[in-house]
Amino acid sequence: MDLHIHNLTKSFGDHTVLDSVTLDLQDLQSLVIIGPSGGGKTTLLRILAGLERPDSGTIHVNNHELIYKEEHLRNYRKRVGMVFQAYNLFPHLTAMENITLPLQKVHGHNREEAQGIAETLLKRFQLLEHGYKKPAQLSGGQKQRIAISRAVAINPEFLLLDEPTSALDPEFTAEVLDLIEELRESGMQLIMVTHEMGFARHVAQHILFVDQGGIVEQGTPDQLFTSAATEDVSNFLAKVLKY
Repeated sequence: MDLHIHNLTKSFGDHTVLDSVTLDLQDLQSLVIIGPSGGGKTTLLRILAGLERPDSGTIHVNNHELIYKEEHLRNYRKRVGMVFQAYNLFPHLTAMENITLPLQKVHGHNREEAQGIAETLLKRFQLLEHGYKKPAQLSGGQKQRIAISRAVAINPEFLLLDEPTSALDPEFTAEVLDLIEELRESGMQLIMVTHEMGFARHVAQHILFVDQGGIVEQGTPDQLFTSAATEDVSNFLAKVLKY
């Protein structure tokens, strides 16, 4: 994946969330965004997903400019998988139906095709026995794995994950992180916001540290975790890795 961002700015009312963010990355497979809460990480991810519109600036993904007009955004969103903190599953549908519905309604698959794709993914991710359960009958880890299955089912160009383990107990966190690692090893391109520092260090090809609306520092995991160039990053990592 090639990702080029130039002077990206976003405000909510009088609060500037992203301030002239610029980034140039090429041949990227896994990008992880870390930093304190409220620093702009999720807003940046949502803009990359086409779910928020920036006030100014440009984004090019794989040499195509992201145009923030509804027709262009609809087509773009069809090519991108998004996984949310809170799963965003339809509570009245089964796990299977949560996967098949967008395949049929948005991506043009017939019922049999959608069912086949869903069953293949549920089997791959060891969820087939839960396919006909509704979200209320699933654990947090199972819900998030279903949400990831739904995002992967569309065969996206890349996958965006917004703190996919933040609502999970440690046991279920491991389930979800194992699945994300499997996807990365299979060649899936990922951009993820996370507070799981050990996983970020393990899975990332490149890391952004975002705070106060900007990219404070970026580099390889070894660069940031062993020899951070800025005091802000060093202090943050010292705190979160203390225990």
